[in-house]
Amino acid sequence: MINTFDTDVLIVGGGPAGASAALSILKFSDLSVTIVEQSDLNSQRIGEQVSSSIFDLLDYLGLDKSDFGDDCFLPGYSSNAAWGSSQITERHSISSTHIDSYQINRSTFDLTLLSKASDKGAVILPDTRCTAYQAQEEGWQVDINHQTEGKFIVNSSYLIDATGRQSHLARHLEANITKDDELVAVGAFLEFQEEQDLAQDFFLETVEDGWWYYAVLPGKKIVLSLFTDADNAKKKQINKIENWTALLLATVHVKHKVSGTVAFEKPWVKNAYSHFTDTTKIKNFIAIGDAACSFDPISSMGIGFAMSSACNGALAIINQDEDANSINNYNEGLKKIYNDYTSTKSQYYKEEKRWPDAMFWRNRKVGV
Repeated sequence: MINTFDTDVLIVGGGPAGASAALSILKFSDLSVTIVEQSDLNSQRIGEQVSSSIFDLLDYLGLDKSDFGDDCFLPGYSSNAAWGSSQITERHSISSTHIDSYQINRSTFDLTLLSKASDKGAVILPDTRCTAYQAQEEGWQVDINHQTEGKFIVNSSYLIDATGRQSHLARHLEANITKDDELVAVGAFLEFQEEQDLAQDFFLETVEDGWWYYAVLPGKKIVLSLFTDADNAKKKQINKIENWTALLLATVHVKHKVSGTVAFEKPWVKNAYSHFTDTTKIKNFIAIGDAACSFDPISSMGIGFAMSSACNGALAIINQDEDANSINNYNEGLKKIYNDYTSTKSQYYKEEKRWPDAMFWRNRKVGV
C-alpha cells in the first residue's frame, strides 16, 4: 500500500526560489509546506553576482546576513567589461541601480535557505522525484518517489514550480512557454597552479561568437564561460577543450586573467536562454524564479528575481482565498517584468556594433 500525506503547498524544486517561497509562506500564514528536490543537494553550484538589495529580501524572510556565515557574501571589488569596444570600462547591471555587489557562495547560500525553511517547519524531501500529477477539484494529487523510502502520494491545495530554467513541471502541465533566444554557457571552473592573491573580480568581454564571463568565486576558484547560441556551440563544437581554448586564446583581455590556471578535461554546457512561462490556465498553480521567467545573465536578475518572485508568489497563494484574482495578478506582474526586461536587454546588446554580420549579434538585432 502506498503511503499518503497532505500538505497545503507542494513546492517542486529546492533552490533559492523554492526555499524562499517556503520561508515566506511559513512566515506570513499557517499553511503547511513541503519541498521536493530531485538532487541530493550536493551538486556543484555556480556562484552569482548580486547587489546589496539581496539583504532586504533576506530581512523580509526573517533572515540575517550573519545566518549564512562569513564566507557566503564576498564583496565585489571590480566589475568591468570590454563591451562595445576593446576598451575596458566599468560595468553596471542592466537591471540594478545598486552600486555595491557581492559574489555568493551558492552552495552555502542555497543550503542555508533550505535549512532555515526546515527550521520554520517545511518538510524537505531531497533525492525525490515527482512522477505523476493529477489535478483535483480543489488542488493536486502528486505521486512522488524517494530514493530510499519509496513511493508516496501527496495531496496538496497548491502546486509551485521552482524547477529552474527548464520549467519541468510547467512543461509537463502544458503551460504556454515562450523562448526569446537559444543562449548557452560553455564553461569551466578553473584553479591556479600556484597560490594567487585574487580579488573578487567580475569581467565581461564581447567576441564575435558572443561574450566571455569571468568571475572569482569563494574558495579562490574561477568560473569562466563563453555565452553563445546553442546552434553555434554545436556547429563549432565549442564543448571540446581544444576548440574552447582556441576561442579563449583569441580574446584580448580574458586570456591574460586565466594565464597559469590548471588544465581540465572538458567544458560543461548549461542553458542560459530567456523565456516566459504563462501558467494562467492552470488552476491552483504558479511558477517562480527561473521556472516563471529566465533572464540573460547580463541582467544579474537570477538570485534576486528568484527570491522576489517567490515572495510575491507566496503572497498570491496566501491571499487567494480572500482575493480570487490574487494569482492572476501575480502572473500579470511577471509578464510586465519580462516585457520590460526584453526591451532593456535589446538596448544593451545594441551597444556592441563590431560584428554586424555575425549570427550571434544579428540574432539580437545589434545596430538595427
